[in-house]
Amino acid sequence: MDKPAFRREMRRRRAAFVAALPASEREALLAALAERLLALIPDTGIVAGYSAYGDEIDVSALGTALGDRYALPWFAAREDPMTFRRAGTAREDGPFRIAQPTADAEIVEPDVLLVPLVAADLAGNRVGQGKGHYDRALAGLAARKPILTLGIAWDVQVVEALPPDPWDVPLDRVVTPSRILG
Repeated sequence: MDKPAFRREMRRRRAAFVAALPASEREALLAALAERLLALIPDTGIVAGYSAYGDEIDVSALGTALGDRYALPWFAAREDPMTFRRAGTAREDGPFRIAQPTADAEIVEPDVLLVPLVAADLAGNRVGQGKGHYDRALAGLAARKPILTLGIAWDVQVVEALPPDPWDVPLDRVVTPSRILG
C-alpha cells in the first residue's frame, strides 16, 4: 500500500464529505456520535480525547459532558512523546498548531483513549497522520495498564480492510455517528 497516497485520498474524501454536510445534519451526526461514545465509556476513569483539526470529527461536546475526567494530548515539541493532561478550560496552541492544555495542567494517564484517524477498517486497524505519535502512546499505555481504545471517524473514513504495519496497535472499537465496529 502506498500510504502517503492513501492518506491524501482519504483526507480528500473526508474533506468533501464534511464540506457537503449541512450544519443541522452535522450537529445531528455529532450528537449521535456522542451518544454512542457515552454508552461505551465507563462511569469512572480518565478519558483522553483530542482537539479536532481540519475535517476531523469533533469530540469536544464529550469533553464538556465528562468535565474533569477529560484529558487531551500534550506535546512540548513535535518530536516529543505524546502525554496527556487534564483538559480544563485553558488552552494554548501546541507545536502542531492544535489546541492543547496549558503546560501547567495536571499530567494524567487515560483509561479510555479516543483516537482520531485518517482511515480505519472493520477489524480496528487504522491509518493515522503518519508520525506514529498515537501508536507509541497506545503501546506505552497498554504496557502499563488496560486501556480502552476507540477510533473516532466519519462513516466515509471506514474501509473494508487495511494492511497493518508491525508497529500498529489495533483499536478496540471504531465509532462513527451511525455505528460501532469491533
